[in-house]
Amino acid sequence: MDDIKWFFMFLVVMGALWFIGLSAGSGRPAKTATTTTAARVVSPPPAPSKSPTRQPAMGSRNVGETTSGLPQGYVISETILPAPLDPSVSYLSGKLFITSVRRDVRAGQEYVVVQASSKNTYDIPITGLMLKSKVTTLEGKIPKGWSFPSPTNQGEGEVVMLRPGERAYVISGRSPNGQSFQQNTCTGYFEQGMNFTPPLPLQCPRPIDEPRPTAPNTLSDTCLDYLKQLPRCQVPPFTVPTKLRADGNCQAFLFNKINYNQCVTNHRNERGFFKGEWHLYLNRNTRLWESKREIIELLDENGRVVDRETLR
Repeated sequence: MDDIKWFFMFLVVMGALWFIGLSAGSGRPAKTATTTTAARVVSPPPAPSKSPTRQPAMGSRNVGETTSGLPQGYVISETILPAPLDPSVSYLSGKLFITSVRRDVRAGQEYVVVQASSKNTYDIPITGLMLKSKVTTLEGKIPKGWSFPSPTNQGEGEVVMLRPGERAYVISGRSPNGQSFQQNTCTGYFEQGMNFTPPLPLQCPRPIDEPRPTAPNTLSDTCLDYLKQLPRCQVPPFTVPTKLRADGNCQAFLFNKINYNQCVTNHRNERGFFKGEWHLYLNRNTRLWESKREIIELLDENGRVVDRETLR
């Protein structure tokens, strides 16, 4: 009986030991254990830039780019840069124009008219600009000129400046009076005995309207009647009517006061004395332009095109 009890107790002990060993060999982690393996965090891709035209600087900028107003390290994309200027076009383009051309086999009869835009806000110097044939490559440089032409002038004159709307006749040949000049109220006197192309306007005051001498050298009625007959812009003839041969005051006035120099003295300070036209001479003996199928270019001092005229 006792043997049976001991045998039963032996089975109970062995069963308990077997259960404990089974639990210790399992791979399941204990409930209180915590993992030390960190979870991998995947960041979302960065949002695209709102300004796709900005790009990181690569150490240098393209010609013409600017970073004004942008953070350091950025440049402006070429797609928004202004188109580059044509290097063959002058900064004077749109400010000076070839408005007319007269062709002739004689150099003194052909000319090109260069005119300043009336929209200009400042005077434009034209001395030194070049007129050139694109067909023959012949060329002539626009010279200096005199704002006060006079027989006593020496040299070439001053740089010619065109005010807004003014123009210059650039004649291929030589000047009849030896000068390039600006027209004024009195230059019509030059037409007497000389032929200008184009003709000079006869805008001189009439002899009867010129300032007269005061007493005791006042002019007689006979003298005044004679003055009314005299044309503008002409020196009176050396011979006077018989009835005036004894009139010293009249002859003194005729021969000393009716001429170009006295006209300038009388009127040079008046408004409108200077006219907006110049006669400039290239001093050539032969013509400069082809009689047909010609292309005339006005070039600046750097050889860039200011304006171009095509002639058929």
